[in-house]
Amino acid sequence: MKLIHLLLISTATVALVVNCVPKNQLNDEANNHILSVAFYNLDNLFDTIDDISHNDDDFTPNGKYGWSNNRYLNKLRNLQRVIDTLIDGNSPDVFGVCELESALAFKDLMDSNSLLKAYQLVHFDSPDERGIDVALAFNRKKMSLINALSFKVKLSLDSSDKTRDILYVKTKSTINNDTFNFLVCHFPSRREGKLQSEQNRIDAAKTLKSIINQNCSPNSNIVIMGDFNDQPWDKSLSSSLNALSRSKCPDCFLHNLMFELKNGSGSYRYKGHWERLDQIIISKALTNGLASEYIENSLSIVQYDWMIQDGNYKGYPLRTFGGTKWLNGFSDHLPVYIKIALNN
Repeated sequence: MKLIHLLLISTATVALVVNCVPKNQLNDEANNHILSVAFYNLDNLFDTIDDISHNDDDFTPNGKYGWSNNRYLNKLRNLQRVIDTLIDGNSPDVFGVCELESALAFKDLMDSNSLLKAYQLVHFDSPDERGIDVALAFNRKKMSLINALSFKVKLSLDSSDKTRDILYVKTKSTINNDTFNFLVCHFPSRREGKLQSEQNRIDAAKTLKSIINQNCSPNSNIVIMGDFNDQPWDKSLSSSLNALSRSKCPDCFLHNLMFELKNGSGSYRYKGHWERLDQIIISKALTNGLASEYIENSLSIVQYDWMIQDGNYKGYPLRTFGGTKWLNGFSDHLPVYIKIALNN
């Protein structure tokens, strides 16, 4: 476990806490009692600096993808377009991300969005072999930081294999004084095959459950978000984490909101079918009608026409690269979000 102490920006920084400002929501009193929470897989947001601590050679100017400063800036501008209009034409109050290389890339992303003073950014370097991390930003007008920790995931199939940490951020609402526990995840991939790699995601889910048990009570407000590389009904989430649908298990401690979606919808497209890899899971405390409460049916997947590809891969999210071909897109995933009422 590592605790945030630093207020610095550098490629060698272990942890990052930076302040930035949401341009659309700071003076909107109508939104003060609504907390919007979003998650987005940024699809390999690497800076252009060659970092010898991990394998980022492909995303350097002389690497496989010709990752020049111009391409990097284009990527930031494209992501800015999504974030600026992510929730009802506004940027989110709480924003979790994955596939981010560094504190520098995270700061550049938020700066490119003209988020100047009131977002607080939380990032830790993880042991992932490519150096990709998870991170969280939140609107300091609505939340204040209590604590932030990064937890390693130990993989039982191969203890030498490294994956992304799980980020835990505890905050307090400045609107109604409620405490919130945010967890941001990027579970191990299916690269070796779904069944062959399933145990890795079960290990990650067990770590996530342990973090919750250590840091939260049965009455805690918990929001878990991430790219889980599994669907809600897969073993890691439905069994190991025990995050089920509200209709199936209304008294369960954790509710996976992705069960609310209509059949055929999802955030990631594979072999012509939408999958629900990007998910938001909440605790029962956010559905019991007391103080802060999940707004019914607010779960959404953001899909503007300009985020979707034409041509051979028509209907797929428009990503940055197709193979090694520069597509100048956004991400191979779509963002997801929810809204929470900050009741007194």
